[in-house]
Amino acid sequence: MKPSAFPFAKSTTALALAAVALGGCVSYKPEPLTAEQGAADLQGRALGGGSWDCDRLCAAALLRHPTMEIARAKLATAQAALITAGARPNPTVGFSATNISRLLGGASPWANGFTLDVPIETAGKRGQRIAQAQALVNAAALNLSTEEGNVASRVRRSVYALFAAQQREALLGTQQADQEETVKLFDARIAAGEISRVETLQARLQFNQSRLLSRDAQKQKAEARATLAAVLGVSVHALDTVALSFAGLEDLPSPPSERTLRRNAVVERSDVLSVLAEYAAAEAALRLEIAKQWPDVHLGPGYAYDQGQNKWTIGFTLTLPLLDQNRGPIAEALAKRREAAANFNAAQAKALGELELALASYRGALTKLDTANQLLASQEKQHHSMEALFKAGENDRLTMVSAQVELQAARLSRLDALFSAQQALSALEDASGVRCSSAADFHSTHHHKTKP
Repeated sequence: MKPSAFPFAKSTTALALAAVALGGCVSYKPEPLTAEQGAADLQGRALGGGSWDCDRLCAAALLRHPTMEIARAKLATAQAALITAGARPNPTVGFSATNISRLLGGASPWANGFTLDVPIETAGKRGQRIAQAQALVNAAALNLSTEEGNVASRVRRSVYALFAAQQREALLGTQQADQEETVKLFDARIAAGEISRVETLQARLQFNQSRLLSRDAQKQKAEARATLAAVLGVSVHALDTVALSFAGLEDLPSPPSERTLRRNAVVERSDVLSVLAEYAAAEAALRLEIAKQWPDVHLGPGYAYDQGQNKWTIGFTLTLPLLDQNRGPIAEALAKRREAAANFNAAQAKALGELELALASYRGALTKLDTANQLLASQEKQHHSMEALFKAGENDRLTMVSAQVELQAARLSRLDALFSAQQALSALEDASGVRCSSAADFHSTHHHKTKP
């Protein structure tokens, strides 16, 4: 090779190496996002036909709800960070050309050379970065599981609320019709001079109150539909063509043993495990900062072609930890580990407290429901007796209608108790960490079946 050709050959080689390196680069792919398109997508979402029970609604919400998309995106971000943590530092190459002026003897005035810098990480820093990133991936995955449970819980609560609102609307409609008939019967007696208007005040007051309660039930029904649509990630109009099934909502299980509930709440709840994973990340971050006390080594071989002579150099560089021994970052990592430990202890205490409250609430709700069922059974028995007497001609129509009003009131009380028990069951599922779509998932020894 001629000396004068060396710079060109060297440049060509460097360009070839750069082309090979750039050949593996990721190209940019635009994904435009507009508010108009997002609104159109939301309005166009539909659930499809068929019967939709609580389980199927939960599955749809896990696919469509915006918070699920955010949780999945955060998990993907954490997984991408894991790739970054495992990356090894690239070597660098440098090229130089020196022109020597007034050179005698006709030799080439150029001295050409290159240097190579090969970084070598020491003290297992890359492994600690990977451990920290993996712990954050675990935390993101557990946060996704927590969000799945939250969305499923919101679906169940919305379904319970819609079921109760529809039942309340129907019962109040029947009660309102009975009370209206009661008022008419009182008016007939007033016209006949049998009673005074003062005696009808209570009946009119109850009739007016039932009208207001009926309007409130309609409002609750509309709100429950809107809430259910929101948690499903669709517009409320998407529910117009859906046949909702409320089968099985009145099957309320007895909770498992307190020991099982407590262990599950403080050991297996996904939000508690997520905080524990964050502690593992803080532990790995501390080990990484401690490892940074050891300087990395940079190997620096080089070559120069100088006036017909090949000159090779071998060297290395490292940072001398004389002034900065990474004390500050280590202290910060220690403090963050203590903070992560405190967060974990607080998460376990919070989970246990929520469980105790939810368990007491559910047991109390079941007791209240038992009482409501007993009162309803007693009222139904009394209504049957009144009905028999009416058919035998021993009671008048007003007495019979009054008994029907009292029966509807008992049914409304039982519905309120059932709804409270359903909400308490959902809270117990959240507190115990048992993410189930049906009551049977509690593995209860027996079921508490309420009357329709």
